[in-house]
Amino acid sequence: MLIIYAHPNHDGHCGYILKQLTAELDSKKIVHQVIDLYQENYNPVLQPKEHYTSGNYAIAKETKKYQKLLEKERSFVIIYPTWWNGTPAILKGFFDRTLTNRFAFRYNKYGFPKGLLTGKVAVITTTGGPAIAEKLILGNRSLKVVVKETLRFCGFKAKGFMVDQAKKLTDKNKRKIEKIVSLATSYLTS
Repeated sequence: MLIIYAHPNHDGHCGYILKQLTAELDSKKIVHQVIDLYQENYNPVLQPKEHYTSGNYAIAKETKKYQKLLEKERSFVIIYPTWWNGTPAILKGFFDRTLTNRFAFRYNKYGFPKGLLTGKVAVITTTGGPAIAEKLILGNRSLKVVVKETLRFCGFKAKGFMVDQAKKLTDKNKRKIEKIVSLATSYLTS
């Protein structure tokens, strides 16, 4: 299982999600690998020579490494905080550079996209606001863009989970996270 972690530190809610997830996977003897984008000092900037419309685009060595992992694994977890109703820039850049045309999707002769990747993805995000506001007022924008408009577009089966009111890591929020991690793990292993 591949875990993509997109938060600059391991304290707080996202760090607790990662800790609980790896503990649960260890207890079930599920082999996993963590890609910590901030620890790896990942460069999210898509260079002009990497963009497929340039005509002579070249995929960076680092990107090829991640693409091989995405092809090899069948289950993934993506952990990130919702900032400004979206993902951190580092995760958006990871998608831009890694989920490339002809690797993650292609367009048929009529211009319709076809996803080329397979596997299940559990997306877990945190937000400071209440879930009701995220769903009713904001339309679950952060999860929708990642789950539906990015991962499903590329062919993955994806499901989103949200930890709301993530301002302070309380015992109540820890229990909420433990439940969500259990649900996400069940989804991926079913």
